[in-house]
Amino acid sequence: MKRVKFTKTKIEELPHPTGTVPDKYFASNCSNLCLFVHPKPSLKKSYYAQWGKILINPDGTQKRTGRYKYICRFNDKTVEAVMAEVKAKIKDWKKERDQSSRKNTVATLVKEFIAGASAGYRIKKKGGKIKYKKKTTQNYNSVLSAYVLVKTKDSDLRDRLTAPFRYESEYVTGALKDLPLNKVTKKDVEIWHNRLESTPTVANRALSYLSVVFEWDMRRSTNRLYKSDANPCSRISHYVEKKHKDYLKLPKVLEVRNYCMQEQWRDPHFLTFYCMLLECGERLEDLFKLLWQRPKTVAEEKQCSGWIDFEKNEIYLTDTKNRQDADIGMTDELHSVVDKLLKLKIEVGSRAAWAVTSKWVFPRATDPSLPINNNSYRVKLQKFNYKFDLATREYVRGKGKRIKYKYKNLYSFKNLRKTFATHYGRKHGVEKTSQRMRHSNTGVTKDHYFNESKADLNVKHVYSADSAPVIEFKKKEQK
Repeated sequence: MKRVKFTKTKIEELPHPTGTVPDKYFASNCSNLCLFVHPKPSLKKSYYAQWGKILINPDGTQKRTGRYKYICRFNDKTVEAVMAEVKAKIKDWKKERDQSSRKNTVATLVKEFIAGASAGYRIKKKGGKIKYKKKTTQNYNSVLSAYVLVKTKDSDLRDRLTAPFRYESEYVTGALKDLPLNKVTKKDVEIWHNRLESTPTVANRALSYLSVVFEWDMRRSTNRLYKSDANPCSRISHYVEKKHKDYLKLPKVLEVRNYCMQEQWRDPHFLTFYCMLLECGERLEDLFKLLWQRPKTVAEEKQCSGWIDFEKNEIYLTDTKNRQDADIGMTDELHSVVDKLLKLKIEVGSRAAWAVTSKWVFPRATDPSLPINNNSYRVKLQKFNYKFDLATREYVRGKGKRIKYKYKNLYSFKNLRKTFATHYGRKHGVEKTSQRMRHSNTGVTKDHYFNESKADLNVKHVYSADSAPVIEFKKKEQK
């Protein structure tokens, strides 16, 4: 350990070493202060605060380690000013949770949430404990990583999150993730939210997810990183979102459904899946892992999303979004296509025979032992939609049979759930539709799924004399 009296003249005389490791000099006239002299060709010398920490090993023995905190470059401040800063702040630096030179930032908190809490129990759920579904966990992690931790390949998004940003009458620099937790405020979160103004929907989702992260930490009884009792994400106004409730009109529904039923042999699994979405309106994830029959063990039940019960003429779902089981009655049309798929599956030479040994209703073409996923029917849906004017395409290259097109869906699988909710609701009412879709309230159904018929809203007469009850007035007798 090299100890010297820190003065400007003495520090200027300290030589730069060769190699890759800087020389460390400790001040004899100020405890907890040291200087790093960087190796050549660098000409930098840096002040650091330093102190020791005792660690207890699992076997009970003690281990002393050093901790350092960067202060500034030599000549950025006077020697006297650096000494005064160390004496004034060393106690606070030592109290930092990890006893290192790094402060806990927003990024520290988000990373800790992603590491384990995002796969745990729901934070904003009232009542009993309910764990997040795997898809929800993945969604939390991907949004927080991209929009808070700035782990993205999108250069435009990185610029929006990190470039200097004008807020009210000032310019703000730096990313939210780098702010120390003990200094983050509602204003900082609002600035970050405003940076994402061009993508309002994802901005609102990211804000909600970040609010959950702070709420999770605030509820912890130990090892809290954020010490305040006020969530900095609270009461920040969300952007107005455009509700996408596009649905298929009834003539188009009948046209597509008739094709699925009459031409099912052409692509049995895909057309059955499409027809099932139209007829029952369930979520994609609840239909991906359907089995032909109820599994015999509990372990197998946990690996599937449900099964078909032909005796009861229903689809039984084991773990829906609200974490409850559901019995979905099959319509006559749905029962017909499912029954036909089962027959095509065991028919030699049919286009479904490749899945004869699979337990899944919709097995993956590349591996029948696995169920389909979000990518399985992506290309087929584009070409199928184009056939019915539900997608557009543009020429890319090639000619003859080797032409390549770029497709764009105007309607996705998710729109079929909105289609079902709209037509079901127009016949049975919004309240029954909300129950059928298993929504938390009718507001969700109205805002995101149901489309009111404009024809039903227009009437020829608001007040009709024909419909009014006839009231007979008695003549008053004259005296």
